[in-house]
Amino acid sequence: MSLKKIEQVKKDRGFKIFDLIVYGAVIVAVIVSFVVIFTTKNSDPLTGIRVYSGAQVVFEYAFGEKPTHSDSVTVEENDAGITVKVNDGDGGFNVIYIDKTARTAKIVDANCKGKDCAYFAPIDDNNKIIYCSPHGLRVEPLFRDLDSPNIII
Repeated sequence: MSLKKIEQVKKDRGFKIFDLIVYGAVIVAVIVSFVVIFTTKNSDPLTGIRVYSGAQVVFEYAFGEKPTHSDSVTVEENDAGITVKVNDGDGGFNVIYIDKTARTAKIVDANCKGKDCAYFAPIDDNNKIIYCSPHGLRVEPLFRDLDSPNIII
């Protein structure tokens, strides 16, 4: 490197104006994304749940009403909650517990490998879903806004 080139590098500023514009745009994009993601979340209280096996609705329950279900589902109801067992037809099952007083729904048992769906947090608002990939089972809020992309799992 020549001595002239070294002197030129020493005189240059650390950041050029274009660098500052790019950094500013990135910071603004991050702030806007953060605000959009965390302020548009639908955290209305849970009013009921819908259970899908594949693309078919197999169970539906709105708090305070009678549950409806298909033949592949067995339901046990008492004052505290509802226990729903969904059979997938291939020997697989998922057990969902709906707590009526806390207004939550959670998968409590499954016979799939790993039982990952049993470790999902309970659904307590219109913003969460539970998905069991091996059985193709999806538990979601009854009145979920399908146009909202903000679904937190």
